[in-house]
Amino acid sequence: MSETNEKRVISYNKEEMDAIENYPHNNSKTGVLMYEHKLVVDPETGMTIKQIRYPKGCMIPLHTHHCAHSIYVLKGTLVTSHGTFGPGEFVWHDEGVEMTHGASDEEDVDILFITNKALDMNYL
Repeated sequence: MSETNEKRVISYNKEEMDAIENYPHNNSKTGVLMYEHKLVVDPETGMTIKQIRYPKGCMIPLHTHHCAHSIYVLKGTLVTSHGTFGPGEFVWHDEGVEMTHGASDEEDVDILFITNKALDMNYL
């Protein structure tokens, strides 16, 4: 029996990353139109990497996830219940941490959102 072990390489150029508006996402809790581009989803573990844009003033209400996750700020200011973070800053959240996060009232924020397994939303 012969098996093939296919390996993937996924890449996005600057134009594709700048086209976040092509991926609208209406947040079910806030009703706010955001943008969410899934870059990588591992079919075995559920690990996900996605680019998200929170429009200015958009704040995701208090919630938890059953996965650990990180946020890397690409541009703008990320406002969280654990501090405020600017471009080039990285934030890690362990599984089950209670948090809010989103954009400041002054500007949109673009982030990379990375999970260690499948993502769920548990609003408190």
